[in-house]
Amino acid sequence: MIGLFSKTMTQFLLFCMMLVGQLFFPEASLILQHYCFGNGEKLILDSSYIRKSPVVLKNLQKMKVNQTKIIVFNQKEDWRLSYAMNGFSMTKKENKVIIRQYIKFDHSNQIYTYLNFYFFKIKVYDNMVHVFDCKPFEVYTEFTI
Repeated sequence: MIGLFSKTMTQFLLFCMMLVGQLFFPEASLILQHYCFGNGEKLILDSSYIRKSPVVLKNLQKMKVNQTKIIVFNQKEDWRLSYAMNGFSMTKKENKVIIRQYIKFDHSNQIYTYLNFYFFKIKVYDNMVHVFDCKPFEVYTEFTI
């Protein structure tokens, strides 16, 4: 009985994260929804925020045409992007940028993210999402430069 209660509460928390995330972190919310309920197909994200991300812009300035770089950054550099993708590959082409990351959440109870709110901080472990039948997938976006 306690296991069922714990699973139900975890599912409820994830639904809340997806719902609240739609308002403040739409890319992360979409990725979480796709991981928990998707079929493993590639998810194509709207690039309207990502193309303006300070992390993306900073790294893009340093890259040469046809260069691919793995971008890893501190959460405080861009909270919105960090909740969606961190450890993504970015390829700079002559007229566009391609960003992708393979999404597969940790199972080990070792990887976590802090969800920061104005008045409190919650430590959330990656493996909690596996209360659903999650399917790994690739997240992809591109934009012209």
